[in-house]
Amino acid sequence: MYAGFWKRFVACILDSFIAYILGFSLTILEFLLNMLLGREMGSSTRDPGLFKTIIFFLRIPCYILIPWLYYAILESSKLQGTLGKKALGIVVVDQHYHRVSFGRASGRFWCKILSSVFFVGFIIAGFTEKKQALHDIIANTYVAKKKALELNKDQPPMYPHGVHMQGQQV
Repeated sequence: MYAGFWKRFVACILDSFIAYILGFSLTILEFLLNMLLGREMGSSTRDPGLFKTIIFFLRIPCYILIPWLYYAILESSKLQGTLGKKALGIVVVDQHYHRVSFGRASGRFWCKILSSVFFVGFIIAGFTEKKQALHDIIANTYVAKKKALELNKDQPPMYPHGVHMQGQQV
């Protein structure tokens, strides 16, 4: 039911590649902006201080906003996961195995900062019962195999302590 460490790891690599492509697109956009403003690389025909300030105030938010929006929008969309997760057939769900909200997906993204400390928060996904990384535990989310969720669609949802909606103990 839950996606294991290695599947999540490969999805993370795919998503990192996609984020790199998006970042590279920003570099190309910056180059085009240089050309439109009549500046060649290394040339100082215009006020370089003003140009650098403009680029700084555009670049920094973009490098923060783009990854956040990439993860939060896709994980809270009908896809229920990023393109990397989609490629591996895994989705992000809440404790009731439903699609997560944009707010929860955003919280999950920002909690990855904690998971990044020595990567321990990511590694624990290989050792927890429901394969949750630290950011999943904090955001109360799960990464599940999409096919397993579809196969269990006819079953009543299972809640965290093994109780079905109808009150039957498992």
